[in-house]
Amino acid sequence: MMLEYIWVAVFASFPEAALALLMGFNLSNVRDIKLWKILIVAGIQSGIALFVRMTNVYFGLHSIVQIITLYLLVIIFFKIKYYKAIIPVAISYISQVALQNIIIPIISIAFRIDIANLYYNSKKLILVSIPVSLIYLIFLMIIIRKNLYLCDIND
Repeated sequence: MMLEYIWVAVFASFPEAALALLMGFNLSNVRDIKLWKILIVAGIQSGIALFVRMTNVYFGLHSIVQIITLYLLVIIFFKIKYYKAIIPVAISYISQVALQNIIIPIISIAFRIDIANLYYNSKKLILVSIPVSLIYLIFLMIIIRKNLYLCDIND
């Protein structure tokens, strides 16, 4: 069971965290970020996701834990003021939830995957995360190429 949790952290949580951070920063017009910092924060966030998954906390509580830890990690690693750091974190989380709520039901219908049991099936969870990450990456590439952003939090 532990190995399955680790696979989910590596192949679902890590790419999801990295792409969400990149999306949040780019849509906040913060473009001069170091990729290695994104990868470190995504790694830490994946570790936290692994821990939360292992503890089987109530659904919804895991989201609050993830948002708070991501907020703190953004403040610490990227030296963004606390009142500005919430913006890329909120954009990251909102875009992530929106994309998952659109894509996962489509995938579940197309491949007859029961969403209610997805949390308990690590292989299917990883397989479902792949198209979500690919679409996330496509959106991110468009945002970067077109230099799109929702707000500018730069000083």
